[in-house]
Amino acid sequence: MSAEPEPLRVSLEVWHPDCWTIETTEAVDVGILGRVVARDVGSRSTAFVTLYADRRRELDDAIETIRSSPHVHDATRVPRTGPGSDHARPGNATTDLLIDHEASSQISGAFLSRDFVHARPVDTRDGSEQWVLLTKQTRDGVTESLDEITDAHDADITVTGISRTADDTNAARFSLTSLSARQREVFELARARGYYEWPKQISASDLAAELDIATATLHEHLHKAEAKLLGAE
Repeated sequence: MSAEPEPLRVSLEVWHPDCWTIETTEAVDVGILGRVVARDVGSRSTAFVTLYADRRRELDDAIETIRSSPHVHDATRVPRTGPGSDHARPGNATTDLLIDHEASSQISGAFLSRDFVHARPVDTRDGSEQWVLLTKQTRDGVTESLDEITDAHDADITVTGISRTADDTNAARFSLTSLSARQREVFELARARGYYEWPKQISASDLAAELDIATATLHEHLHKAEAKLLGAE
């Protein structure tokens, strides 16, 4: 008997209309991690999300933007407990929210109903959602399902990666959710440009020039990101 094929890991960049998370990250320099979505009876849903930004002021602006959305009924802060939980440092500001919103403003259900499951929280930043999903569908089945979702929700869906989980050597070994928006941007660009390859494909000065920051600032962002990812901070 042949072995059952490994599930597919599907990475997507998703945009769809009337989405309060997308609209918020277009208006404010903030990211939103959708951790839990629970559908209520009727047309309303509840979502538990984490907002992250470089400064707490941006979090406050994002919360006001969310509360003013016509698709959101209520946004309530969820207090964190534990030492230092109320003292987010500059460059790593986060807050948790419980959101009561119109179910039609999100399309998670469209994926879940087609045999996709979340492998990571949905990460919304810069006006688009980053999805990582698992599915036991075939590649042709994935294409068909994504076409259906695109048509049904007037969505724009780009496949940024697809592989068997057993062969996925490019999957991130570390969680990037602990990083601030700026740290994530700098770290991911450094990886994409080959800064961590040997030999390096780009110098620190060239990478800093691309980001329009000083080389010392680049090293500061990378050192902080590396410390968090390696559990040293």
